[in-house]
Amino acid sequence: MKFGRMIKTVVKSLLVFAVVILMIYNGYVLFCKYVLHDGMPSVFGYSFATVSSGSMEPTLKTGDFIVVKSQSDYSVGDIITFYDAEKNAFVTHRIILEGENSFATKGDANNSADNFSVPVEAVKGKVVAVNGFVGDTVRFVQSPFGMFSVVAVAILLWLATDIVSSLTVKKDEKQQL
Repeated sequence: MKFGRMIKTVVKSLLVFAVVILMIYNGYVLFCKYVLHDGMPSVFGYSFATVSSGSMEPTLKTGDFIVVKSQSDYSVGDIITFYDAEKNAFVTHRIILEGENSFATKGDANNSADNFSVPVEAVKGKVVAVNGFVGDTVRFVQSPFGMFSVVAVAILLWLATDIVSSLTVKKDEKQQL
């Protein structure tokens, strides 16, 4: 009886904790995007994104999850994420040339360098980690079917702990008679 209640409490506590963390993070991201107008919010100097094109293949593949860290300086060969005002989007390319206050960049899969300079102020940070599996998972969870699936699994886990707990209690009661 005690073991069943313990499992039920642990599973439900983890579910509540996960939901609270997701709500806080999503609230922070929404606040940054719509109030502060920061399209790629950072947490403790780290930002997160999913690669949306093949311009950095084979180094970064479409769907890869990247972690971007703000740096005080960047050098040739660094892969950086920067805001491209013309595209109104963030781009992740490699620095191929340093200027005084700007960088020339190029996607590894592209035949030529970008036809613009990236001002230092537009750089969000340097790519410090890449994970393909997490990117696919994030993309899935952000889809309508993915969100439905996460909610459905959470509800099923909640209900399963109730069922297992009640079966354990009934079994213990029968053994005591």
